[in-house]
Amino acid sequence: MVFRTDSPFHFPVQIEPDSEIRSNGSTDDRSPSVLAWLSHEVFRKDCLDRKLEKHHITGIAFSGAVGIGLFSTSGEIIALGGPIGALLAFIFAALVVFSVMRCLAEMVSVRPVTAPLIDFPHTFVDEALGFTVGVMY
Repeated sequence: MVFRTDSPFHFPVQIEPDSEIRSNGSTDDRSPSVLAWLSHEVFRKDCLDRKLEKHHITGIAFSGAVGIGLFSTSGEIIALGGPIGALLAFIFAALVVFSVMRCLAEMVSVRPVTAPLIDFPHTFVDEALGFTVGVMY
């Protein structure tokens, strides 16, 4: 492999040793060079629409955090319990979440209140738990 170091992009451009560089910047008829590719109209400043808003950045950050957490946690669970253990753990967690949501839905239908996640622990368990859930929520 031979590298050209006269590239204006501060990285060497790889060319084949037997190919010659043509006047249009390509090394042969089939593959254009990196310079020709980067000079395409899509990469010009006036063609790119650079308008990331707050909700775009929040979505990128949220999906990155959830994705990394999900993959690292899944890897730890699979390493500890194997694939069957991980599957059983996720099924158990899903059943617990499903049961809690069904219970909340039934309680809301029987006793409709403004803030059920704060009022139900306060009423049915303890006032301190209702206060703690209110502060944490």
